[in-house]
Amino acid sequence: MKQYNCDPNAPLDPIEVTATGNTSLRYDSTGGQYVYNWQTPKTKGLCYQVGVSTVDGATVIALFRTT
Repeated sequence: MKQYNCDPNAPLDPIEVTATGNTSLRYDSTGGQYVYNWQTPKTKGLCYQVGVSTVDGATVIALFRTT
């Protein structure tokens, strides 16, 4: 995770479900998905980039802005 400068006027796509707790990556075999519980910083208006790299070299990046 890294903080970056973002456009404060960019449109938002609200997250429907929030997650808190420790920051561990786990696989949910029932849902067939990976789950990462991340408690966002309390400061509003900051932007973060979170990336996941797999062993085959693929990378997925998600951008977040705290509200």
